[in-house]
Amino acid sequence: MFDPTYSITTTILSRIAEIAEIKAAIERSRVLPLNEAQLRRQAILRMAHTSTSIEGNKLAQFEVGKVLEGQVVRAPQKDILEVENYYQALKLLDELSKKKNDITEEEILNLHKIIVNGLVEPEKIGKLRPGDVYILDDLGDGREQLRFKAPPAKEVKKLITELLAWLKDSREKGVHPIIRAGILHLQFVTVHPFTDGNGRLARLLTQLLLYRDNWDFRRVIVLEDYYNRDRLSYYSAENYSQGKNYQKEMDFTHWLEYFTTGFLVEARRALEQVQAIGFGKKSRKSEQIFLTNDELQMMDFLTTVGKITSDDVTDILKVGKRSAQLKLKRLLDYRLIKQTGKGPATFYTLAK
Repeated sequence: MFDPTYSITTTILSRIAEIAEIKAAIERSRVLPLNEAQLRRQAILRMAHTSTSIEGNKLAQFEVGKVLEGQVVRAPQKDILEVENYYQALKLLDELSKKKNDITEEEILNLHKIIVNGLVEPEKIGKLRPGDVYILDDLGDGREQLRFKAPPAKEVKKLITELLAWLKDSREKGVHPIIRAGILHLQFVTVHPFTDGNGRLARLLTQLLLYRDNWDFRRVIVLEDYYNRDRLSYYSAENYSQGKNYQKEMDFTHWLEYFTTGFLVEARRALEQVQAIGFGKKSRKSEQIFLTNDELQMMDFLTTVGKITSDDVTDILKVGKRSAQLKLKRLLDYRLIKQTGKGPATFYTLAK
């Protein structure tokens, strides 16, 4: 049975208290539809860039933006594929976040399949690792040093099952979502259930848990930015709790202090962004329109996927083709979206 050891220090408590205040302020803020859609789109771009960058991807953020838009980028195919895969995983995450069930092993495996597709051998995609794992640090002179030895492969499935059971139990017991997210993050990378993609998947699952617990900060917060600004501190915070060998009695306190500190930094940043583009900042009539629930769903889809068609609207809202086209025309009239192509090939993107 997984029963994590941790203490709620004054540092953790004060961080969570301020994060909660910021969450309430962001939720109260009146943000114009186009501005919020653009912020969310920027957040997706930053997630795709920073989470892959942490793992060594060399693409700059502007290059990641080009990849997401389908433009040609002169870079190693592996780097491009990592970003494309992560973007596809973010789109699946958006769909999964609409369900309020606890995270399942099937969801984990499906996300892993997307993340590593084309990057590892087929038999390793969506499959728990068959062998033991040793995480090494390159000392730069041809030598390597052991950073961490993960638990034996034979224990991985049991450990993941216990982690998921704890997540369910802790939610029912009212453990704070930020504490649950932090413990999920560290325990997942500690178990290291796959041969590759564990860090990226841990960060996705952290987001999924927060989204399902309604701690999404209007989808504009990017926790990965904090980790990427100082990767050494990120890995050191993980390793401080882990030690050199997996231990069931691992104390999560130090990691939770790091996790809540980073969370607070990015929450403050998100609040600044929301306040900077808040209601009333723009004067154009088209930007002062607030949307219906159907239109908000369409804009959410467009923000996540990058484009939308009338067929997409039909699927999302369960309406007829003609009704879908009329709803898209309203967004065109608001100047929130722009049309590309004609006839069956028509699609829509965010207006600049």
